Amino acid sequence: MSDFILSASSTVDIPREVLEKENIKWKGFPFQIDDVDYIDDLGLTVKLNDFYQKLNDGAIARTSQITYIKYIEFFEKLLEEDKDILHVTLSSGLTGGVQQAYMAQEKLEEKYPDRKIYILDSLTATSCEGLFVLGLNEMRKEGFSIEEVYNWGMENRYKVNSIFFTSDLTYLVRGGRVSKAAGSFGNLLNICPIMDTNTKGEIVVRDKIRTKKKAMKALVNKISDRLIRDFPYKNEIYIVHAYAPEDAEDLRERLLDELDDYSGEIKIYEIGTTVGSHVGPGLVGAGFWGKEKDE
Repeated sequence: MSDFILSASSTVDIPREVLEKENIKWKGFPFQIDDVDYIDDLGLTVKLNDFYQKLNDGAIARTSQITYIKYIEFFEKLLEEDKDILHVTLSSGLTGGVQQAYMAQEKLEEKYPDRKIYILDSLTATSCEGLFVLGLNEMRKEGFSIEEVYNWGMENRYKVNSIFFTSDLTYLVRGGRVSKAAGSFGNLLNICPIMDTNTKGEIVVRDKIRTKKKAMKALVNKISDRLIRDFPYKNEIYIVHAYAPEDAEDLRERLLDELDDYSGEIKIYEIGTTVGSHVGPGLVGAGFWGKEKDE
């Protein structure tokens, strides 16, 4: 294995035990619910079922950026191991916090001139970001240098596809993705917008489909059309959901039926508190290696 540290934020939304087994370090995003402050620690302190039930009951969740000071503390602790760092961030299209990481990088490279710190903007989120990090980790385990892994990540991050829909537009309205009038009208007519992330890492509505059943079928078709069947690193599909386990299992079964020429694993992960604060309960989708993203 190459001798550098791979790290990410808690928005990778994959189990803590996987990160620990692969020796991937992570930093938690701050969030607040019921006026109580927490750190996103991948469901350890606040169980995800409890978190989403609170949202269903009307609680408001808010998130904060990982600050420059917190990044300094996080990176400096890792630098004490006398190794270089490759850190993967949540999409810059979803948070301005990436700049905080860059500021910390600049400051610490002055203090530790013999060490290298690379910041890699994933341009995606949740377990789709986790898939990207685990792909980079496969290269690290094969012995590629930090520069080679970083450059490969920069070239291939546009191939991390994330396609999803939600049956409840309330949180998209609250976040400004959908107008209040359109959200009310959409909820009334059972409209499920099909969304993905573009080349800037921003969430974009691609289709507006009526009924969950039709949206699920459209999701499967889009995944089948875009999927790279034989991607060389971490060739897996990660189904993601926010308090919608039955929909996630339905999507998995549909993909298993549809993708008879695909040999990779299809895993199900739940969206954590950071991203979940903005999408709310009901979202389901998938992250996978596929055709390069559209603008």
